[in-house]
Amino acid sequence: MLIKLFTLYVYLQTALCGCGADRRNSDFERLRKDYKVKVQRIGRLDSRIKESSGLAHATDTTFWTHPDSSFPAELYLFNLKGELLRTVPMPLPNRDWEELAEDWNGNLYIGDFGNNANARRDLRVFKVQQEGMTVQETINFSFADQQEFPPPTRQRHFDLEAFFYRNDSLHLFTKSRARKGITHRYTLPALGGTYALEPQEKLRVSSAITAADSAPNGKVFALLGYGRLYLFEPQDKQVQFAGKRYCLPLARTGQAEALLYLSPSELLISNENGKLYLVSFEPKR
Repeated sequence: MLIKLFTLYVYLQTALCGCGADRRNSDFERLRKDYKVKVQRIGRLDSRIKESSGLAHATDTTFWTHPDSSFPAELYLFNLKGELLRTVPMPLPNRDWEELAEDWNGNLYIGDFGNNANARRDLRVFKVQQEGMTVQETINFSFADQQEFPPPTRQRHFDLEAFFYRNDSLHLFTKSRARKGITHRYTLPALGGTYALEPQEKLRVSSAITAADSAPNGKVFALLGYGRLYLFEPQDKQVQFAGKRYCLPLARTGQAEALLYLSPSELLISNENGKLYLVSFEPKR
């Protein structure tokens, strides 16, 4: 019932507001202004996949996803029809798994860093080799700019559900719990150790950020929020907010939690109800 009510809220809020606030506050442009966009529901995950909080490639046609803290520490292998191909129990704690990423060397990165109350002191990422599903190392980190656990409500910008791998680093984007939403970007080395992360930059956004991914061409990246998709086109291919940025309302997707590039012009999205969506876009001629 709560998920249905939240889905209805996302639909109404997005339908009424669209991307207007993001255009006014942070200079986003409408994606449909420069691109032909198609959003379609393509399937539903097998009911044995209890939740989909993150997405990563296994092969070109199969994918990994996982649940969060309410369920066991497992990875699920599925295809675009939503069929469950394999369940892999992991010898790892699942305090609050929120995101998956992958590198070019066959490693998966499991983000155990959900921080709803902004009170966690044990944020971490598990590095796992896909072949054999062996745990390689743990990457521990904290936010150097967080001094209180939890901070006052208006400063609760330290929840985390979104990251991706690029150029030997993990790029993290926080989920704000404050009234005026802000996402902070941090950079974390993709190597075992303990790190205190300084914020790289921040951006005001209307939606709480729940997922992120980098395009296969290494030029652009995307952030997912409740009811909105944000696309970034930095001029120098760096991971940064500067440059052209677009917003796309996604009222239909509800409580969407995971995002994955299938190609430079296609994005796969999954939500808490197990629905799968494909967002495709191409430049207007």
